[in-house]
Amino acid sequence: MKPLTLCITGSTDGIGLAVAKRFAAAGHRVIVHGRDAARISAASEAIVRATGVEPVGAVEADFTSLDAVYSMGQELAERYPGIDLLVNNAAVYIPTRRLVPEGYETTFCVNYLAPVLLTSVVKPALIANGGSVLNVSSVDHHSATFDPANMQGERNYSGYDAYAQSKLFNIMFTIYLATGSDTVRSNSLDPGVIATKLLHAGWALAGDDASVGGEEVYETVTEIARNNYNGKYFENLRPARYSSVAGDAAARRELAGLTGEMLRRFIL
Repeated sequence: MKPLTLCITGSTDGIGLAVAKRFAAAGHRVIVHGRDAARISAASEAIVRATGVEPVGAVEADFTSLDAVYSMGQELAERYPGIDLLVNNAAVYIPTRRLVPEGYETTFCVNYLAPVLLTSVVKPALIANGGSVLNVSSVDHHSATFDPANMQGERNYSGYDAYAQSKLFNIMFTIYLATGSDTVRSNSLDPGVIATKLLHAGWALAGDDASVGGEEVYETVTEIARNNYNGKYFENLRPARYSSVAGDAAARRELAGLTGEMLRRFIL
């Protein structure tokens, strides 16, 4: 695999930090993302301690603010024009329904809407560089449905349902990116059951060390590059079957249309 310039969202802890360490150790140019400067600095120092390699840069944005996400995308495209991989990893699990300042439900905004916006801003650079997108999803997407009237828990809400639905939307977005008129190579994966803050917030499970998730992402990217995969969902380093909802082209178009309306002020 050629040396990559990549940004991993949510790379100040958990799977994201493990991914950053793994790519840095392999000689790739890592751009760290976090929601505040102190966390970014600590993560960058951890990467240097673990690998002896400094990240090439860092970007800051709180994904509960779409304005911040848009600015981050612009900064990535302008400061790092050679970017050729975006790993959309940042995610939350929120047990109770909370809204971000712009009025969107938090899980929906952080896990889905923010990465769609970020990808849209960075996409021209990725296309110019022959790059790609990897969206971190979850096997839990299989339990989710697509109900346009309850996309943000408007009628009923559970933390698990909101999380699973956001992971379904990640895969639907992946396929849409890979097959639309203005395409960029895009794939998604389930990283496994990893001991992160997110796992412990939603499940009474121990999980594997974050380094296992980092290795899963790294090896999946290698496998994608080796076989030029596009529009696939991966489990255990191999393309796997995604849910019938994700495979519904009409549902993907409807989701894309609704999402476009939400992001209209940014991506017209």
